[in-house]
Amino acid sequence: MPLSSLTRALLQRLSAFRLPAVHPLLLALGVSCLFVLFYNGQLWSAVLGWWPGRSLRDISFLASIGLFLAIAFNLVLQPFAFPRLLKPVLVLLVLAAAGVSWFASAYGALMDRSMIANVIETDAREVGDLLNFRFLLHMVLFGLLPALLVAVVPLRSSGYGREALLRGGTLLGSVALIGLVAVFFFQDYAVLLRGHRELRLMINPSAAIYASLRYATAVPEGLGAEFERIADRVERGPRPAKLGGRRKVLVFVVGETARADHFSLNGYARDTNPELARRGVVSFGDVRSCGTSTAESVPCMFSDLARGRYSASSAGSRENLLDLLVRADIDVLWLENNSSCKGVCARVPVRTAWEAEDTQYCDGGECLDDLMVRQLREAMAADTGRDLVVVMHQIGSHGPSYFKRYTRDYRRFAPTCDTNQLQSCSQAELVNSYDDSILYTDHILAETIDVLAGASDRFDTAMLYVSDHGESLGEKGIYLHGMPYMFAPDAQTHVPMVLWTSPGYRAATALDMACVRGEAGKAYSHDNLFHSVLGMFGVRTDVYRTDLDLLAPCRPGAAVAHVAGLATPDETARP
Repeated sequence: MPLSSLTRALLQRLSAFRLPAVHPLLLALGVSCLFVLFYNGQLWSAVLGWWPGRSLRDISFLASIGLFLAIAFNLVLQPFAFPRLLKPVLVLLVLAAAGVSWFASAYGALMDRSMIANVIETDAREVGDLLNFRFLLHMVLFGLLPALLVAVVPLRSSGYGREALLRGGTLLGSVALIGLVAVFFFQDYAVLLRGHRELRLMINPSAAIYASLRYATAVPEGLGAEFERIADRVERGPRPAKLGGRRKVLVFVVGETARADHFSLNGYARDTNPELARRGVVSFGDVRSCGTSTAESVPCMFSDLARGRYSASSAGSRENLLDLLVRADIDVLWLENNSSCKGVCARVPVRTAWEAEDTQYCDGGECLDDLMVRQLREAMAADTGRDLVVVMHQIGSHGPSYFKRYTRDYRRFAPTCDTNQLQSCSQAELVNSYDDSILYTDHILAETIDVLAGASDRFDTAMLYVSDHGESLGEKGIYLHGMPYMFAPDAQTHVPMVLWTSPGYRAATALDMACVRGEAGKAYSHDNLFHSVLGMFGVRTDVYRTDLDLLAPCRPGAAVAHVAGLATPDETARP
């Protein structure tokens, strides 16, 4: 039989095939059960690990969780269970649940508002790193095919009286089943939920929907709000005569995804900081981040609000550290090699790596951090007569494509994970690639110091490096970052911080580096950055707090100036 005849016959058979019509309530229940059985692997894996008992009662309790979730999903879908409304809603939910289930199972992601912000605010480069064949196959099998099935299933409805009876009976039956579950297993649920509050963030797709609604309703909060000046006065202290007109230059390096416990400066067994170790830096070994994602941490790092009071909406409508530096007649330049500055650099000059059209350090829209070192040299060559702060926002160790963050010469720890499909790599390969990226960050920071040291005949220079957050490398099945802060592992919140100062800077500010080394072992956080950078330039303002300036104890006269009213603390800003 000719091929055209076979094709025609197949099409005729397919056109003759008809799925039986189902009631919208039954379709909603079927999809609810589908969510429970096939889209909540992370939830079931966690619950089975937390509840080790396997007695008949334990098994009945675990089964009741599936029953409860199916009923709850079905009840939520009831208002949409009408022929013209239900299918579009279910198709969107199935596609969303498929995507969430992939990131939950592949990376251990929990869906809260900050994770949704990461998804929405990411750029094309980051999206490309996360896409791979396994993800696409997962979306076809668990997203497109079920959504297509939902779309083609014919729906039927009954008369008004029968519809009312069906819907009323469904509602009463659901409530009765939930009541029975509560009667028999209330204490078990109480124990499980009290001990594992993160459980609610694993329920797919309800957790993602709730987090998305929170994100959407939080975004307009700062819109239209009057821009708030946080300080009534901002001025510089008297400049010592011995400065001789020399400018101060601070390079504030905002790292990306670096873990403190993978810095050899902090005791890591591997030598990941050989170049920094030779440059006399001070490493602060106990520093905590403001958040677990770039979208959350970067604005918080530059805000006067401590982590306990910080919110993205409030920070977006008020001055930040850079604004106060500008008001203090200090030039500020933001060099961007990450997704964006998250609004922090909105009122200062910005140079982005991808707009540089560089062929030496850039390839396919991604640039190595070396490019910013070159841009730093260019910025320091210009002479405006004012002090300068250059913020370098690194790509650092951004995952999952760690192998893209360093050159071949820095592939010291091998074998490496040379793919964005982290689950296809061993734990050792993944850690090797990550450590190579840290080794390269060490090189970039050393290059930055060399640029500053080479200009010490003209400037008094310093470099402050701190990462925005850490990274999980497969420990307990968790990868990347962005976990809710209260549940985040130490790997995502314990970040490295490094300080280097030139002899000229130390002399000009009377900074006692022996004292700084002695203070470096204390506990600090991103809350210290705002006040410490102001203190490094002697900026006097009513929002500066000496007790949060990590260098103040080692700078004679700082405490005296504070007591004298040159820097009145804002007591409401306490962490």
